Amino acid sequence: MEQKEKKYTGYGYHGGGRKPKGEEPKTTTMSIVCTASEKAMIKELAKKEGVTISSFIMSAIYKAADN
Repeated sequence: MEQKEKKYTGYGYHGGGRKPKGEEPKTTTMSIVCTASEKAMIKELAKKEGVTISSFIMSAIYKAADN
């Protein structure tokens, strides 16, 4: 019995290249440059708040923007 090899073509192969729904993608990546001790401090503060590092940093930015 001979099996036919699947030949994928087009833009949607494995979901790659799909356009995001809405005006902008849901998330994006950002890098922050800091020392190892600063990173540890941010990580610990986020843990104490019970949130992710990203959520902690975004909350701090929003609070600063309100002032």
